[in-house]
Amino acid sequence: MKTVFAMLVGIGISAAAAAQAPASEQKKKAEINDLKEDLKAKKEEKKEVTKAWTHGHIKKAVHEHKDKKEIKKDMKQDEEALKAQGVKHPVAKAKHKLKAEKEAQKAKPE
Repeated sequence: MKTVFAMLVGIGISAAAAAQAPASEQKKKAEINDLKEDLKAKKEEKKEVTKAWTHGHIKKAVHEHKDKKEIKKDMKQDEEALKAQGVKHPVAKAKHKLKAEKEAQKAKPE
C-alpha cells in the first residue's frame, strides 16, 4: 500500500512539474528575445553616438550615449533574470541567435 501511495505521489509531482515547464520555457524565450532586441538597439545607438561624435555634434552624442546607457541597464536586468532561470551565458546566446537570423536572411532568396 505504501509503495502504491508513493508511486501516486511521485506521478503527481512529475505531472505538476511537467505542466509548469512550458510556461517557464516560454518565459525564457521571451527574455532571450527581449535581450536580443536590446542588443540590436544598443548596436544602433552605438552607431549613432559614433556618427554624432565624428561630425562634431557633441550635445547629440551625449544624449545618444545616455540612451545607450539605459539600453545597457535594461540588458543587464534581462541577463540577471535569465541567469536566475538557469540560462548560462545569455548575452552570448542572444548574439548567436542574432547572427543566425542575419545569416538566414542573407541566404534567403528574394
